[in-house]
Amino acid sequence: MELIHLIYDHPQNPWLGGGAALRAKAVYSFFAKKGDSIHYVSGGFPNCNQNSGEDQIQYHYTSCSKRYLFSRLLFSLKAGFIVRKLKKTNKIDLLVEDISIFNIIFPRLFWKGPMVSLVHNYLGRQSFKKLGIFGIIPFLMERHYLKHRKNFIVVSEALKKHILELNPTANVTVIYNGIDESVFSYETQPKAEKIGFIGRIEINQKGLDTLVQALSILKSENFPFKALLIGGGKDEQTLNKLIAKLGLEDSIEITGRLDEKRFARLSECRIACMPSRFEGWGITAIEAAAEGIPVIASDIEGLREAVQDNETGVLIESNPQNLANAIKDLLSNPDRIQALSQNAKKHASKFHWESIANEQRAIYESLI
Repeated sequence: MELIHLIYDHPQNPWLGGGAALRAKAVYSFFAKKGDSIHYVSGGFPNCNQNSGEDQIQYHYTSCSKRYLFSRLLFSLKAGFIVRKLKKTNKIDLLVEDISIFNIIFPRLFWKGPMVSLVHNYLGRQSFKKLGIFGIIPFLMERHYLKHRKNFIVVSEALKKHILELNPTANVTVIYNGIDESVFSYETQPKAEKIGFIGRIEINQKGLDTLVQALSILKSENFPFKALLIGGGKDEQTLNKLIAKLGLEDSIEITGRLDEKRFARLSECRIACMPSRFEGWGITAIEAAAEGIPVIASDIEGLREAVQDNETGVLIESNPQNLANAIKDLLSNPDRIQALSQNAKKHASKFHWESIANEQRAIYESLI
């Protein structure tokens, strides 16, 4: 099988490097072992290598831009031309499109063969909360994408429900995300009151403003804690300003982007927080669970499937006071943490990339 995967994100993208890119790389490493060839077409970033590849995965970048918005724009403008070029020089069996409403692409303008769309998030009316009146553009584009595609792979039952409401005749398959096998090998050595976050530093989606404000409440109440924010992203500078404004510099550490070292740092934490405003599923919640770390998460679609309320973690209506109360309640109850930890490890053991890759490959073969 030879395929093209269109996705703006990339595991080394300093602005994103999110779950969609992680999934693509993990899944295709198993495809490569079966002899499949993958052309991974993504947006560029500083110092990206235009001729890079590993195993059967060949990376193609639309630019090596030093500016995030320019990189996004060039991906939308140039991705189709790369697909056309690849069609002429290779026997392509399938086009895979990772849908992003922030990268407007119309694949049928340059590809008429079998195609499947991957969906990791549903923004809906959140686009207005993020962008105000300008949210009308991503809102309408998302509806257009979901109504006019035929074949979908989604990462949660909630996403499947949204698509079928807009597009009742669509062929939608749920295949959950997996986690890196190495995370299971880490022994947790948590500090007594260390609170963790692992993921992309993107304030609006990940609710990091809510987390920092909750930590400010804990400090005002003289509740002892240290917080470790594991990850990097385009909002690091803004988040650091908020932390400084609230006088939390001595209480919060932001690691920046880490590769596998992130799991070792995560093992320092007794609990983790995911106060996201929207999520497709939540790979990082399962990564924490694999280390036996209970997660306090927003009670929203996607996270309800990744975090089992009062079994592997706690779901809350996310606001600073609720989050602060949940953190205090959990850290003050070590027996409850222990019970949640045991359940979390068992839950995480279901999500292995190899089985997910096999499911995804079977869908691809059926379309070809």
